[in-house]
Amino acid sequence: MSGAAHPAPDDTRIGFWPLMFGACAAPIVWLGQVMLGYGVTAYLCYPADHPQNQSPAPIFIVLIAFDLVALAVCAAGGAVSWWAWRRTRNEKQGSHRHALHAGEGRARFMALWGIMSSLWFLGAVVFNIIASIAVPPCAS
Repeated sequence: MSGAAHPAPDDTRIGFWPLMFGACAAPIVWLGQVMLGYGVTAYLCYPADHPQNQSPAPIFIVLIAFDLVALAVCAAGGAVSWWAWRRTRNEKQGSHRHALHAGEGRARFMALWGIMSSLWFLGAVVFNIIASIAVPPCAS
């Protein structure tokens, strides 16, 4: 067993935290975007038992700020995952020559998962941005 080559020789090139950031940043920031947007809108529009007629400008600015931060974090998670995926392309001999089934090895798999996760949740964030722009927050 000591003479056997490691199945993923470049597995130690990427640390644990960049892989986790790439895989988890987009879902967590999307969840935060949804919860914070709902909480801020609910608090500003309905601070008591009766709805408040608020000007949409301050609420709109806060929601767009949440949306832009979420967009930036999703893009950063995708970029880190892409960087990790490219850096581990030689994890298994010859696997980089084949299409996407090259997710062999822990780091390569986590990087590919981070790319896919970031793209899916980037789509969800974009749909939330569309909703923030199109739906009035304090409709009476």
